[in-house]
Amino acid sequence: MLDHLKFKQKRHNLQVNLAQLKVLCAELYQKYCPRYISQRRNTTNSRVSDVQILALLCLQVITQMHSQRKFFAWAQTFIPHQLNIERSRFNRRAQRLLPVVMAMRQGLTRDYAQTGQFAIIDSLPNPLCQKVRNKRAKVFRGIADLGYNATKDMYFYGFKTHFETSLSGYILNYTVTEASKHDTQAASTLIAGCPCPFVLADVGYVGQPLQEDFGELGYELWTPYRSNMKGAKQHNVPALKDLRRTIESRFSILVENYGIEKNLTRSVVGFWLKIELTVFIYNLGFFDFTENRIITN
Repeated sequence: MLDHLKFKQKRHNLQVNLAQLKVLCAELYQKYCPRYISQRRNTTNSRVSDVQILALLCLQVITQMHSQRKFFAWAQTFIPHQLNIERSRFNRRAQRLLPVVMAMRQGLTRDYAQTGQFAIIDSLPNPLCQKVRNKRAKVFRGIADLGYNATKDMYFYGFKTHFETSLSGYILNYTVTEASKHDTQAASTLIAGCPCPFVLADVGYVGQPLQEDFGELGYELWTPYRSNMKGAKQHNVPALKDLRRTIESRFSILVENYGIEKNLTRSVVGFWLKIELTVFIYNLGFFDFTENRIITN
């Protein structure tokens, strides 16, 4: 035995993670799944259940495999008994579960999320190609376009995802727009229905019209002033600026741990499903699931 090559057995951990995801997805599916999906005809005769596909999709996000083709081949190698289905069929079934993932994410936020008094809004880019192909990219032509990201000082072709989070970093809501759309144009839509009366935003959201729009909706918007604006020193309270930076640290987690900026799907539903799954898995980290019960941290 001492002459044998050393290796680490990872398959056991993979099986445990998938089993836990199945239990969790089964509970949330039963509680939040729309009836027109859960009670559709012949659903019990499927070789692979909706819960099993949901668990596999969550596992794909956790393992940071951006390509579904790569994930499917990997799963067939390590957990072949979990994928008794063709890849094209798996892809179609996955896209049809988009309303289920949305319902589970929104249900968790509505029933269990601890929001507090402050919300933070900001956006990050979703480039669909390298910079050298910005002006000749064809993917999502007519929907995506060319935009500018001030934080990274770069032009990119694709979309922009606008997030609304709590002070703890929990994602309360999000919306996806074309890359050229300014943050202020998406802010009012993003904040609608927010349970937090005070909203913190970046300097890119500064402007009297947006302040008035938020006031009509019943919210108070705070954005730091630019250094050359009148009253900037009195207005730019360091404590509020530090609170607003919470979303930037959360963006780094979404990008580095979940790859939310890198979306290899080439359909609108697939792109949307990737964003929904990423936000759903990220938000699950704010809860403690013990004995099949949801306990907030």
